[in-house]
Amino acid sequence: MNIDDYILQLESGLHKTSIIASYNLAVDRKTNEIVFLSGKIEFRDGSYLDFKEFVEATEFAIEKYKYASNYRKSAETFFRYDNAPDPRAVDLKSFPDHKHRKDDELVESYKVTLFDILEEIERMYLQAL
Repeated sequence: MNIDDYILQLESGLHKTSIIASYNLAVDRKTNEIVFLSGKIEFRDGSYLDFKEFVEATEFAIEKYKYASNYRKSAETFFRYDNAPDPRAVDLKSFPDHKHRKDDELVESYKVTLFDILEEIERMYLQAL
């Protein structure tokens, strides 16, 4: 998959997610195959997902080098995924990948896609109805 296909797949998936009210996606191309993506998704319940990822299209896959996604409503953070080398996460098997829960507990989390996160948010959204 090339980087343009990856971006198109991302935008297509965002259009198909019914709980999304609006979103913006910024694409900062570093080279033809390396890009920094960032954006903000607003959901119908007023919550938001801020996300960023630094990715490269290789011969066989899209490699995600850095990423962070923060799901929140107002000042309340529900969860955050990232692969920053947090010293508190060093003992997790998935280090540097990890998830910050609402109570700020760190738990294992291997690299997640934006669509994995959207599915998690959709489950939370449906449970709240």
